Amino acid sequence: MLFCFKKKPLTPKSPPIPSRHPRKEDIPDLLETITTKRGEKSAAAVKRIYELCDVFHKQNRVPMVCSGNYDVLTTLAQCLTQESGDGRHLTCMALNNLSIPTENKRVITLGPSSSAIIGGLCKVIAEDKKDSYLCCICLMNLSFLEASITTVLQHSPVPDGSYLIPPLNNSKSLIRIVENLLKNASTGPKRRSEKYEAVRWACGLIKNLAKSEENAALFGKTEIPNCAVENVRYSTASPSQWTSNSLEDFSLFIILNLAQWPVSRQGLIKAGAVDVIKPIMKEGDLQGLKAVMACALLGAQWADFPDDGSTAAKSISELMTNITGKKGKDGIYTYGVFNLHIATKAYRNLCHAANTVNGGVGESSTKVLDVQSAETLCLQVESDLLLAADNDSDVGGSNCAPIGKTVEYSTLTVDYIKETASRASGEVTTDNGRLKFDS
Repeated sequence: MLFCFKKKPLTPKSPPIPSRHPRKEDIPDLLETITTKRGEKSAAAVKRIYELCDVFHKQNRVPMVCSGNYDVLTTLAQCLTQESGDGRHLTCMALNNLSIPTENKRVITLGPSSSAIIGGLCKVIAEDKKDSYLCCICLMNLSFLEASITTVLQHSPVPDGSYLIPPLNNSKSLIRIVENLLKNASTGPKRRSEKYEAVRWACGLIKNLAKSEENAALFGKTEIPNCAVENVRYSTASPSQWTSNSLEDFSLFIILNLAQWPVSRQGLIKAGAVDVIKPIMKEGDLQGLKAVMACALLGAQWADFPDDGSTAAKSISELMTNITGKKGKDGIYTYGVFNLHIATKAYRNLCHAANTVNGGVGESSTKVLDVQSAETLCLQVESDLLLAADNDSDVGGSNCAPIGKTVEYSTLTVDYIKETASRASGEVTTDNGRLKFDS
């Protein structure tokens, strides 16, 4: 007697992962494996995705995100929601690489997967896991696209169908998660620990996001300004030893960027920022320049500036010259590090401080401003900015630097210099005698 058995239908299997080095045509199969498998097989596929965009395959990064041929971002966003392990670690590394090209930054932060990607990165940071520092680096990479920095900081997830919650009222928002990261590290994580690296790169993220006045208004209502000041206050290294991208370097940049906006300035003043950074002004390098401008923006008195203000006046006027001339000073800064908006505003405040010393009289504060050259420079600033506006170009390397305000600060600088000079010579050149100073 013959027995016949029906064959069970075969369940579709994910294509085997090839043993050779992956190629772009393997991406669809790798994404399917990541989506349908778990454990080692999924992690192995994520590793192949990472290898496709590693330092030896930079040419693949833009096509993987921008070509429209692969849905890499959606798949990697799902991987971020997994428990910690090799798969999630490799996902963070892959996203770090993919977040570097400018073209990719725009798609990741403003495209359809933006909420899922940013939300996944925030989830890992909130869990305080070993991959937190990688997520902070990725977010910092994305924040170099200034067109997206407001959108990034507004990230405030809610369940589907729920009403929107303002970021400051949502414990799961990016700003609150980053704030908690810094606050919980107030005791000082060990240098080079994973916790320390997460705090360091989070400060790099905040440094970029604080270039926007709208973002600064949010930061000003958190403990972040105080955390930045504390990072500088309790640093055990001399400012001359601070390296680029160190925690102290990022923190001083945060203070500088927040100091330029009235909406966030008060938090820094309350934290004692001026007293903390005053000693740094004596440094003759990048840190000294940042401290000089931050003190000027925070309303420091003329007596607070070292060398009777001569070093401060020289460094800021030189910076404005470098920005308008698009040149740099080797080993210290290039014109792209600072925008013209913040430089002209700092110089205007410095001139105001000189103009108000001893009730607006006193020749010493006038001489260090180098009246003729500073006036010529500021007029050149106005000319270059107006020309840039006509040409629809970007002077100073920042879309967050409104041209109209920069011209206003530059004009006020010239007026303050003229008034200070006229007072020293016994003349009055302004209709109202004293110029009005606002924030």
